[in-house]
Amino acid sequence: MSLVKSIEKTPIQSKKFLAYLFSNLINKWIIFWMIQKGVGGSTIAWAITAAAFIDIGYILGQAALDGFVRMAHIKSPFRKKEEDLEEKENKD
Repeated sequence: MSLVKSIEKTPIQSKKFLAYLFSNLINKWIIFWMIQKGVGGSTIAWAITAAAFIDIGYILGQAALDGFVRMAHIKSPFRKKEEDLEEKENKD
């Protein structure tokens, strides 16, 4: 198994993604609750703005982290050894 495959996870395996999903669902529930209770428009607008900043922050943070990990893998001195091992495993 390659190093990249062992590092990369599906979103459901990621604790950060699950925390983000939980936070996002709670934010949406709070906004829905505020609409049902008739809370003022500016308060709802601030709640929507806060939820949007959380979404944007998570997406940009993950994009930056993914780019960093990919560049680190490309520049890794162990990459050639890993590719040689994969070729050897595929031949067997």
